[in-house]
Amino acid sequence: MAWFEAKNIRREYRLGNSVNVALDGFSLLADKGDFVSIVGRSGSGKTTFLRIVAGLITQTAGEIVYGEDPPPRIGVVFQEPRLMPWLTVEQNVLFAFLKGAKRDIPFARAASLLEMLGLSDYRRAYPNQLSGGMAQRVALGRALCYEPELILMDEPLGSLDYFTRRTLQEEILKLYLLEKKTIFLVTHDVDEAVALSRRVIIADSGRIIGEIPVGLAYPRHRADPEFASLVEHILSHIVG
Repeated sequence: MAWFEAKNIRREYRLGNSVNVALDGFSLLADKGDFVSIVGRSGSGKTTFLRIVAGLITQTAGEIVYGEDPPPRIGVVFQEPRLMPWLTVEQNVLFAFLKGAKRDIPFARAASLLEMLGLSDYRRAYPNQLSGGMAQRVALGRALCYEPELILMDEPLGSLDYFTRRTLQEEILKLYLLEKKTIFLVTHDVDEAVALSRRVIIADSGRIIGEIPVGLAYPRHRADPEFASLVEHILSHIVG
């Protein structure tokens, strides 16, 4: 049995007398430690699928099954950092442990993540004192501090400039190789998908229309002819 299995997920939205189908038989298997990117045109169902896995919305039909009990902890990184402006960098990373009932707060874990992400000198800074790239690093640290087994990333680098995006791609890869987490990444950037993931899932009209394994060793180089060939192969499925 796979560690993660999405079985025939369907999601409908009712708009008056009409029904909009966002997902229609979306099925996906993943092993623990996998890195899966989901690419496709806008409206193909990528983000809807991630939101269902995160528990933010429910599916109309189908089910998600995990090969372990209890289900894994899940961390989510959105396109926007969504930091709490009244909290410091360190407090934002520890956010899941600061709310609700008093519990042990993993300060050592937070300190280690801040160092890994190059944010140790900014632990007492506030979000309005950070660049966009630094804020997104804080969001990554927040997701990881909770020690999730599954990390969902919804276009986490989409709003960043080219140079910051490339730097954070390297940070995500470093975190993946060190932490061995399972990652689902939704992205419009096919280069990014090939650079980071082990498999690329191609979505269209709420269905999976292709699955491309990426057998290149890490780190991957965009100048590599095989890298460029994979990108073109995936784009041919999307563009048609």
